[in-house]
Amino acid sequence: MSGRRVVITGMGSVSAAGAGGTAAVAQALERRRATIAPLKAFTLDGCASRLAAEVSDARLMALLDSDSVRRLSRICRMTLAACRLAVEEAGLEGGPRLGLVVGSEFGDFRSGAEFFDGFLRRGPAGLSPMVFPSTVMNSMAAVAAIAIGAKASSVTLNQATVAGDLAVARAAALIADGRAEAVVAGGVDELFSDVYRNLARLGALSPMGGGAPEGCRPFAHDHNGPVLGEGATFLVLEEREAARARGAAIHAEVLGAAWGGIPVAPHTAPAGRRDARAIARRALDQAGVEAASLARCYGSGNGDPALDDWELRLLAADGVRDPVSLAPLFGQHGGLGALRVAAAALDARAGRAPALVHGIARGGCRTALVVGQAA
Repeated sequence: MSGRRVVITGMGSVSAAGAGGTAAVAQALERRRATIAPLKAFTLDGCASRLAAEVSDARLMALLDSDSVRRLSRICRMTLAACRLAVEEAGLEGGPRLGLVVGSEFGDFRSGAEFFDGFLRRGPAGLSPMVFPSTVMNSMAAVAAIAIGAKASSVTLNQATVAGDLAVARAAALIADGRAEAVVAGGVDELFSDVYRNLARLGALSPMGGGAPEGCRPFAHDHNGPVLGEGATFLVLEEREAARARGAAIHAEVLGAAWGGIPVAPHTAPAGRRDARAIARRALDQAGVEAASLARCYGSGNGDPALDDWELRLLAADGVRDPVSLAPLFGQHGGLGALRVAAAALDARAGRAPALVHGIARGGCRTALVVGQAA
């Protein structure tokens, strides 16, 4: 990347596979226990899809003070827990040079539904002033920024499939450009009945058809749709010299980061459309890394057949093959992209060659980060 160098010094995660800092993420990746199971949080009568990767409320609340978060929505609680874990692990204090970037696919739909249901039931008197703050998309960032003392840029972005890795790429750019000294970045989503049922009705979840059973099988010949998950994962990114000066433990360095759009029709994933902007190539060039020397590529494949096939073709055009998907372990949600970056950082910390974290969403949003050992 141009400008200042960016390193990763902390991580916090709440997912179906576990909760905690770097050790918890490493354990989840190593053990790879089955987390996708029949959904328990709400009934699914008449719904063709029935699987999800759920976060235990008991596990989430064990990380928080129940009194202090009683007025927060569930998705804000997950964001708060993961951000605090990441900041505490990094030993980072808040201030005017600490920023925050939150990515989410759906945001707080649950609070929005509760707010408007109140109006439908009781008219204007049913509109709750206590629920309203959670209906705005940046409520998660607002809650977390206050809690961790992030007083620099606070960014909320919405993007299907790549919300978490796009947030990390944007955070790296904020630091590289000198607009922040450190940024907490990642993604969050929660399972909500209305979203789940309507995505299933639209045929956007497994089983999307073809006769194969429901399940998350990215890049497989019988892939037939994504399975939703939930959770929050955030990383602490810092300017390298500032991190060194305060004696921070550095996991890895973001060697390259690029993002952009491939012009296609909304919600489509045309496998034959090429990327004229060469986003992955740009990230590799920034890093000074050849595709052949990558230790691994963490891809965003989530079982959506059209999207999986498009990603394989885009990567092959850049000489990258055999991407690894983490979707079967965590389910598709806004934090998944940040978990891919975390996995690449753990690879670097273990002494492996740089990894490419790649993402492509229906509609053409593409991200690429190269993560390697800090020089």
